[in-house]
Amino acid sequence: MDKTQLEEPDLLQQVRMFYDDGAKAVGKDKPVLDYIREPNAIIKFKLSIIRDNGALETLEAYRVHHSCHNQPCKGGFRLAPDLSSDNAEALAFLTTMKMGLCDIPFGGSCGGVKCNPKDYSKNELERIVRRYTLELSRKGLIGPSIDVPEPDMGSDTQMMAYMKDTFQLLYGNREINSSAVCTGKPVSQGGIEGRDEAWGLSVCHGIQEFLNHEAFCKKYGLTPGLKDKTVVLQGLGKMGYWAGKFIAEAGAKIIGVMVSTSAVYDPAGLNFEDVVAYYRAKGTLADYPKATEKFTGKASVEVMYKKCDIFVPAAIERAVNVNNVDKLNTKMIAEAANGPTTYFAQKMLDYKGIAVIPDFLLNTGGIVVSYFEWLKDIKHVTLGRLLKGWEKKTRSGLLELAGKDPKTQSEGLTEKQIVFTTIDDMLHETANKLFEVAQSNNLSLRTAGYKIAIERIQKMYEEAGFII
Repeated sequence: MDKTQLEEPDLLQQVRMFYDDGAKAVGKDKPVLDYIREPNAIIKFKLSIIRDNGALETLEAYRVHHSCHNQPCKGGFRLAPDLSSDNAEALAFLTTMKMGLCDIPFGGSCGGVKCNPKDYSKNELERIVRRYTLELSRKGLIGPSIDVPEPDMGSDTQMMAYMKDTFQLLYGNREINSSAVCTGKPVSQGGIEGRDEAWGLSVCHGIQEFLNHEAFCKKYGLTPGLKDKTVVLQGLGKMGYWAGKFIAEAGAKIIGVMVSTSAVYDPAGLNFEDVVAYYRAKGTLADYPKATEKFTGKASVEVMYKKCDIFVPAAIERAVNVNNVDKLNTKMIAEAANGPTTYFAQKMLDYKGIAVIPDFLLNTGGIVVSYFEWLKDIKHVTLGRLLKGWEKKTRSGLLELAGKDPKTQSEGLTEKQIVFTTIDDMLHETANKLFEVAQSNNLSLRTAGYKIAIERIQKMYEEAGFII
């Protein structure tokens, strides 16, 4: 580490510190709050695969069930070289808080395999996923009513199909809901349309909800609405791309885009889709011809410090920290990635009067999709069919009241439309409650979010009882 840089606590310690602020705001029943804080189960195990060259390789794997206040648990499956027990626990902890804040009936979990997926062939990755599923199944730690993984860093829809198939090979003859063992599957395998878009959609809609709130805008010196707001975006992965796309379509002006090795800036605004197309073709933004400024290597971070209305970190954890927080020149940080702002950076931002819309609100679109996919697989029917009859009767009645012929009505909502509408409704309700709690208790949005989540989870545990 650079000796000139201050070192901060790791992600798990920071999540716990944020939680402690929320627990302090709740202000009672410390034993219950301590119980919610700690994970229900942590498992570290090894799995072995045969490489394509015939060599045997042993890998470390993890699964954390942070909270079982609702079942099943729900959380990411990742393949990453820096994955550890603490890292998995932190991400499971964050997922628990997302579920509590947004009132989604899952507990929080996370896990995966410590490896770099780029170092393995497609066949080798299939063996890793199948072995991981097998080991968790043998230990009773995965299943439609136990823990339902979803794609995370280094994993994708194809891997979820492998996971589902492996579980069905083991239990399909006696578990009718076996296809609900994981979410994020291809549509043909019981998945749901709109998953990729949902992550970025929730980021955009969450920003819009706050910018449509007059008191919020007044507090942070912003004008209402997303239109014409200047935005700097960090990251062009799945989250970054869809967030940027929806933000640009809403009328905002994206003036800076940053990836790990390069960045571009233009105060007049960038053509976002053109920037993305160039990056996908070249693998870098270093020579993008339509920007006034271009950066490469370590200098790429300079785009973060350009003056803007909204900075959207959509790439890595701890992107905003004590070593760079004073360089930021923005009125709002909209967290698309998990854990992009450190604990001490948050305190400095609060002091400076910069709004931070927390990750466990903005990136919940994927969880909504996962919930619907799980329901779809449990019900064994598509979402459109679940609602089609009710929709048809309702629309017919409305058309008759309006003096129109019901026979002219169009078909019902698609799965994607159902998901997008639900995300919009959830964010509207949650964002308004979050700001209300923050204002009435003089809390940051993040602390208010933890307070809401803790109180809901606490109620679940207390009503269920602790004695058996």
